[in-house]
Amino acid sequence: MKTRFERATSNDRSDVPIARLEAAGAIPVSVRSFSRCSAQPEVEIMARSDADIRSPSLWESRSLRLGAFILAAVMAAAAFFSVVGKADSAGQAKAPPPPSDARTELGINLFGLANFNRDQVYLNLVTQSEWFSSRGEGWTLMPKEQLDRNGWVRELKPGQTAPRPLMLPPAPFRAVQVRCEYRGHGEITAGGVARIQSSGEGWLMLDLSPTGAADEGGWIELVGTDAANPVRDIDCRDIAFPRSERFHPAFLKFVQDFKVVRFLDWQRINDNAAVSWADRATQENSSQVTPAGASIEDMIDLANRTKTDPWFLMPYKADERYIREFALLVRKKLDPERTVYVELGNEVWNDMFDAAQQAQREGMMMKLGNGDAKRAQMIRYAQKVRAAMKIWTEVYADSPERLVRVAASQHAYSDLANMILEDADTVRWVDALATAPYIWFDLKGYGSGDLDRIFAAMPDAIEHTMKFVDENRAIAAKHGKRFIAYEGGQHLVTSDLVLARAIQRDPRMAGVYERYLAEWDRRARSTLTLYASTAPIADYGSWGLKEYAGQPLDQTPKLRAVKQFQARDR
Repeated sequence: MKTRFERATSNDRSDVPIARLEAAGAIPVSVRSFSRCSAQPEVEIMARSDADIRSPSLWESRSLRLGAFILAAVMAAAAFFSVVGKADSAGQAKAPPPPSDARTELGINLFGLANFNRDQVYLNLVTQSEWFSSRGEGWTLMPKEQLDRNGWVRELKPGQTAPRPLMLPPAPFRAVQVRCEYRGHGEITAGGVARIQSSGEGWLMLDLSPTGAADEGGWIELVGTDAANPVRDIDCRDIAFPRSERFHPAFLKFVQDFKVVRFLDWQRINDNAAVSWADRATQENSSQVTPAGASIEDMIDLANRTKTDPWFLMPYKADERYIREFALLVRKKLDPERTVYVELGNEVWNDMFDAAQQAQREGMMMKLGNGDAKRAQMIRYAQKVRAAMKIWTEVYADSPERLVRVAASQHAYSDLANMILEDADTVRWVDALATAPYIWFDLKGYGSGDLDRIFAAMPDAIEHTMKFVDENRAIAAKHGKRFIAYEGGQHLVTSDLVLARAIQRDPRMAGVYERYLAEWDRRARSTLTLYASTAPIADYGSWGLKEYAGQPLDQTPKLRAVKQFQARDR
């Protein structure tokens, strides 16, 4: 029998949360000692020309390789899987085969809104960035005391300017005419791949010329503002799009192909920040990547526009009022034809997350679990799940069929699912058990010349995670609950970017996903929420179905396989 620590660091990609960066430079809890304003992963954006347009004042000031510390954590956690991947399944009940009328429904986790992820969500090019402060040598985040309630700069200090990155449009990369309109009095300049063509009172025209080169950026820069009537309500967008529209149509088109959309990274749940209803993000905020995350209204609007079922996460530190107001807002504004998924926290079983550590401290302090730290942690999580789901149950009392209350557990340690579901009357307040069935393979010692060996190992890796699918589905069935996946896909992480690019872009990756989806459909046939939408290849992982918005389909083997699977039922 392995130690609980070993069993708690097994096959989920989500066992390695350090590999998941949040929006706009947020740092995972394990490296919080780094300044969030200076954190940017080493990534590659596939260039469409030989141009190498750089902005030292932006990208060098924000670049910080997470480096050996992160990789050590990733590999140390992952290495345990070869030992602990054989969970105690001998005594587990067998799950019945999926009903003949059941269907696999693919969902998607939306990656963080940070502008360096190269996925334009909002038509306003400043909505996915924040204000910085500059005095001519590098950028730092603008001090909060210089911002108004909605995040606009109230005043500039002598010698200070305020750069604001622009979200670069999706491929195909080309020159775009952008019109910026704003209220107030001041002076705005531009830099990087953005050039001012003309300007007037309250407006300026930009020529935005992205090439797809690594590290390129474009920005506007507030160099003067009238403290009595400061520049605010800036809207910079491609002149082809009306100001009445909020989301980019290409992003909407991508999302609408999925049944469920999970907002983990949009909500910045892994930060485990203290939240209050009064301070939540709204659509009036200058940015949607601030510590408060994206506005609930935006998430609801996105679900309504794309006819997808939203999956919301209640912050671990949320009080009763926050959860109730959240639920009431969703009930009021979400299309009544939509089903809403609700989860408490994210991976509260995962000791590398702050919320999980908090749950364990609370559980031990409350003397739960007979002194067993992991059991105390899971019982405390079960208590918090019940409290949150009771509120949502009350709000959806007149249409319970439109609510899926989720309890999440570790995929490769099914004992935790029993701890959660068997505590008190948790099963009464839960509709589904969810895990993260990732395809895991330890890449330590492999190089770009080993692709044949790596892909030859994929069928066994898929079968390995599917055995845990069978095990967790049996537990869910024993308690009369659905079994679903909150995250899933490949978990092939390496600091060797040459190897990472070779694996992720290899046509055989499509075959890996085809086999994975087929096995899930055969053995689970339920909701599988893939991680994630769009993200660059980086040393913290390569989670995106595509690397950047507008990437040609023939360059995206994972997305190509997903689309092929989706087309099967149409």
